[in-house]
Amino acid sequence: MKIAIIGAGAMGSLFAWQLVKTGAEVVALDQWAEHVQAMQRDGLIVECAGHDLHVPLTATNSPKEIGTCDIILFFVKYGQTTDAAQWIAPLVGPETLLVTLQNGVGNADRIAEVHPDNAIAYGLTTLTSEMLGPGRIEASFAGKGETYFWRRGGQPDSREEYLKDLLNAGDYAAELDPDIDLRIWKKLVINCCFNTICGLLDCTVGETMHDPETARIFDALIAELSAVAAAKGIGITPAAARSYLEEVGRDAASHVPSMAIDLRAGRQTEIECLNGAILREGARLAIPTPTHALIYNLIRAREQISSRRQAMGG
Repeated sequence: MKIAIIGAGAMGSLFAWQLVKTGAEVVALDQWAEHVQAMQRDGLIVECAGHDLHVPLTATNSPKEIGTCDIILFFVKYGQTTDAAQWIAPLVGPETLLVTLQNGVGNADRIAEVHPDNAIAYGLTTLTSEMLGPGRIEASFAGKGETYFWRRGGQPDSREEYLKDLLNAGDYAAELDPDIDLRIWKKLVINCCFNTICGLLDCTVGETMHDPETARIFDALIAELSAVAAAKGIGITPAAARSYLEEVGRDAASHVPSMAIDLRAGRQTEIECLNGAILREGARLAIPTPTHALIYNLIRAREQISSRRQAMGG
């Protein structure tokens, strides 16, 4: 089967590396010309455990060069999902499985709006990676991480099984899980806490884990998120969410979340599908989410400040 990675940034490249290790036919697509050129010239370079690994990888910024693919994995940012789904139309045939492991909620719906007749699987991963420059990433996680996915509105078939088996063969821990919404909301705990606070404080995940001030913010965010989840029939208790946050925090202590990197660069973040999603669901369900509102507004303000600074060359 031919597999395409859409958005070959830190996470897309990380998954491309692991899939290539299994001998799968993989092509990476990205619109960052320098990155694509570097991979075409030198392959993908992965910094892992103090060593540089050189990974031969087919890369392009032209979907028309690839032809129809069997499986397409989306790793673009939430705000780019609709455009990316339209961009890769030449890769999509009637039997193509579209898979999103992107952050937050709502990506599968956006893909379905563009490709309503295709099977779509959605899920998450706890793996982390850093973009070091064109053609180079750092695998910044400890262990095998966790990757889960399931068919949107139906049962998985041999294509999901094939992808799951490939990821496990590539030394990741992957499972098909029918309770995927619970998994995604657990991941929302991580994103709504670590991504935002690391972005606002400009720090690593590990640096947020030692202070009572950040602990109180995390507890407030978790309490509100758990209340919204419970109203939706998703059972994630504050205690379970806090335990999961601490577990992931230990495994990804050196990780700088993408939101922090985006804010440094003056780019738009994924706040809308993270704390913004909690805000919207809380409002719909009449559940107060004041801490998420505060964090959301701070991130949006920081986006505007960073954008203006970038525009002025500072």
